[in-house]
Amino acid sequence: MVIKIKLKPFHLFKHQGCRCVINIEEMHAYTVDETTSEMLEEFKAESGAALPSGIVDQLNELGLIANDEEKPGNEVKKETVPLSNISLFLTQSCNLNCIYCYGNGGEYGGGGSLEEKTAYQAVDWLIEQSGKQKKIHVGFFGGEPFLEFTMMQKVAKYAQKRAKEVNKKVGFSITTNATLLDDEKIAFLEEYDVSALISFDGPREIQDAQRPFVNGKGPNGNGSYDVIMPKIKKLLKKRPKTHGHAVITGQTDPQLVKNALQEIGFAEVSVSPASKSLFDEKSEDTSSDRDFNIILKLMEQEADKWLQYTKKRDSQFLKKLMSNSQLYPALIGFLHNTKRRFPCGAGLGMAGVSCVGDVYLCHRFVGMEEYKMGNVFNDDLNREKYQRSPVTYVEECNNCFARYYCAGGCKHDNASSCGSGFKPSPDMCRLKCREAELAAYIACLLTDEDCAFLAEHEIVPNKPCPLDFG
Repeated sequence: MVIKIKLKPFHLFKHQGCRCVINIEEMHAYTVDETTSEMLEEFKAESGAALPSGIVDQLNELGLIANDEEKPGNEVKKETVPLSNISLFLTQSCNLNCIYCYGNGGEYGGGGSLEEKTAYQAVDWLIEQSGKQKKIHVGFFGGEPFLEFTMMQKVAKYAQKRAKEVNKKVGFSITTNATLLDDEKIAFLEEYDVSALISFDGPREIQDAQRPFVNGKGPNGNGSYDVIMPKIKKLLKKRPKTHGHAVITGQTDPQLVKNALQEIGFAEVSVSPASKSLFDEKSEDTSSDRDFNIILKLMEQEADKWLQYTKKRDSQFLKKLMSNSQLYPALIGFLHNTKRRFPCGAGLGMAGVSCVGDVYLCHRFVGMEEYKMGNVFNDDLNREKYQRSPVTYVEECNNCFARYYCAGGCKHDNASSCGSGFKPSPDMCRLKCREAELAAYIACLLTDEDCAFLAEHEIVPNKPCPLDFG
């Protein structure tokens, strides 16, 4: 007996001999046998072929049978998100000359430094924009923000004062190359509990080649590695949870870089491929030189490690793996069945603010007129086009099985690769799709006991209760 049915959108793939199916709309992943896999392939190829009743029963258990009233992919209507997080540019200049800098040497097309009037207005504007949100966030950015340390101190003090006056809390972060770190600056980070992200590219030969000083050499003729390393070590003694981030260019081995950052002592490590600068049309297109084959191979190895060491119940290894994982966010998505409709908070809850108070989609777009949304001296904020989810209106995303994980990708990487923030980069699509498949593969093979172990050791958080509105 065969039955004609309607299935929810699904994606079939095979890895390590395991046949998996992703229920796209529900962010569920399951293993299926060979017969079911072949039937689903036929169903997909013939756009709705009839299936044997036994297979239908199995698919019903997996939640793949669609009801007539279900309309996959509809956009969830939400109120406009209050803007409560800014990357505030203290300066648009830098003392390093990184070969891949998307900010035009840290100048972002304009250069300059933040004036006190603009700095305080940015804080007041953020408080007003945040509406009923009880917490605001100021990220110190540049160029190299520690070039304007006095202004940083003033902003932090003023933001704390103003937040207290309106019964809000304020958090701080900084992205820095660490060249100017000293005892006074580390004490400031501790006093205001500033979360720091250190941009550092790993081994000496890579760091020095990719992140030279503006004049070639630093103090005493040293490269940036030897200048910065002692400063990082001093910071980590006081702030052991500091995050290290590296940029990958060419055929650099990401695992080599991750290992170097972990050996330095960073508790959390991340890497990302370089993106082309939007300021110089003649600049080298580093995105076209990105060798994702190395990253893809490492991700497959990581997937095996997640399963191997979970089965071994080795929580210590898994916590180390989690701290530099490429697959962890996607894995959480499938374990918690989480649907993302936006890749980040750019244009939603966060924005970048230039030295003159111009407001941009995010820190990466500062100086790019096309992505300017307003100014802190003006109440008007033009961000309507960023309120729509790429999942629903970008064709490539709407038809992609990884749409609720990737959610359209980084708009800056899109723009540097394809000329528009709303057109996804093909090479990043390839990477994100494989991340989703490998994470789904892991989720398929984790038992309830495995998940309980991961939760018990705080490697994977417990799935949120749908009735928890806290």
